[in-house]
Amino acid sequence: MRTFGSINPEVRSSRQGRLIIAALLLAFAAGAHAQTAAPAAKAKEVGPPPAPAKEVRFPSFEQKTLANGLRVVVIEQHEQPLVSLRMVLKAGKSFEPAGKAGLADATAALLTKGTATRSAQQIAEAIDAVGGNLAANAGIESGFANAEVTSDQLDLGFELLSDIVLHPAFPQDELDRWRRQALSNLQIQMQRAGYLADTALVRTLFGDHPYGRPGNGTPESLQGLTRDDIAAFHKRQYVPNETLLAVVGDVKPADAFARVERAFGGWPKGETAALPAVEAPRRQGHRIIVIDKPDAVQTEIRLGQIGIAFRDPDLYTAEVYNSVLGSSASSRLYLEVRQKRGLSYGAGSFFIEPTQPGWFEASTFTKTDTTVQALEVSLDVLRGLQKDLVPESELKASKTYITGAFPLEIETADGIAGKVLEAMKYGYGREFLESYDDRISKVSAADLQRFARERIHPDDLVIVLAGKAATFSAALKAKFGAFETIPAAELDFLRADLRRSKAAAGAGGP
Repeated sequence: MRTFGSINPEVRSSRQGRLIIAALLLAFAAGAHAQTAAPAAKAKEVGPPPAPAKEVRFPSFEQKTLANGLRVVVIEQHEQPLVSLRMVLKAGKSFEPAGKAGLADATAALLTKGTATRSAQQIAEAIDAVGGNLAANAGIESGFANAEVTSDQLDLGFELLSDIVLHPAFPQDELDRWRRQALSNLQIQMQRAGYLADTALVRTLFGDHPYGRPGNGTPESLQGLTRDDIAAFHKRQYVPNETLLAVVGDVKPADAFARVERAFGGWPKGETAALPAVEAPRRQGHRIIVIDKPDAVQTEIRLGQIGIAFRDPDLYTAEVYNSVLGSSASSRLYLEVRQKRGLSYGAGSFFIEPTQPGWFEASTFTKTDTTVQALEVSLDVLRGLQKDLVPESELKASKTYITGAFPLEIETADGIAGKVLEAMKYGYGREFLESYDDRISKVSAADLQRFARERIHPDDLVIVLAGKAATFSAALKAKFGAFETIPAAELDFLRADLRRSKAAAGAGGP
């Protein structure tokens, strides 16, 4: 199961992808943030047993590649008179030029804000008049554009989708409005210790690699974005030979392919975009970064390292490892940190697996004065998976949790489309989807221990603690030795070292 923590971030950022992850939110809710740490549990909390696995049946689907390279998949679902058009483009934050963080988000957001022939209001009125939906957004590697309409309005759905993807105008007034909203949202985010810890961790892990860039930008990068930047990014990244389109719902394949040809057949090819390789040298010892936020009443704790790519042979082992470690309220991190010691209301873990090696992250939060204790417990849980084989009963329950939830992801046409597009993006076909349960079931306790020992490094992690440093610094130094401290007001996520330049600091910063 692609748990909420580990589900591909490209799917997470899509509105249509919500159906894929909605059924999994409760499982991950144990790791959600709260304001204070939990009291010690008075009685052991026992969750319901895993549901028996349902038989997984994938509907038939047909594929075709247009002359311009656009890959199309059609999935028939005639239960309701609805059709969903889902497009995945190679237009995420990882393809932004250096210093232009937030450009992918801006481009996607402005697609629906005006084209060569329609204003933002006309686009909104057209889709609202038929009770449909039209949206666009961006993720780590991908951009998304989606339309949902009733089957009798399919012509309009294709017309609007092709118009916003092929002919956006990027009006200056809409860019200015988007910038104001983005800056306001970012200002709120920058006050959250959890956001600071998450962003600092990923930036530290990847340095100058595009994966490390903050997807929503920084105040400086957002202020610097121009209409020319957006138009150039669109021209470079929104090309058919880097794009997948799923047509799902009450439509016949032949009809769907004909409509796709009419709407997108004239879309000219572009150049193929490539990402630099992720360098993942083994770190020697912890690197601990403390983000000092004097007004914090709790500490956000993040532990991470470079992880695996989606096509890594250990993909299925990583799924089971994460299920045992931290994907649910029955996982070890949650049980040890929350239930046994009452240090937090939640703890969890996840893998992000793009085309290049992504990252592994474990996280929790706690009262400021129990920061070091919660960190130690989290590390001990990771080490425990290296030392001893997972008991068969625990392993079976973790795998049943995965295979039992997998059918929930494909109960809807949109859910099926999400899984198919994900497989296609990474070069897999139908066999990848149909063999999922079988491959999960074959992961053994020995496989998990080997993965824990070879691929996860508890004593060589990047650790980020965001909270009131004065309260826990002495205990942290006594237990872990040297660490870095960066005042929250001096953070700059455009820089690999996270620190604002002296010139920016002297100018007053953002």
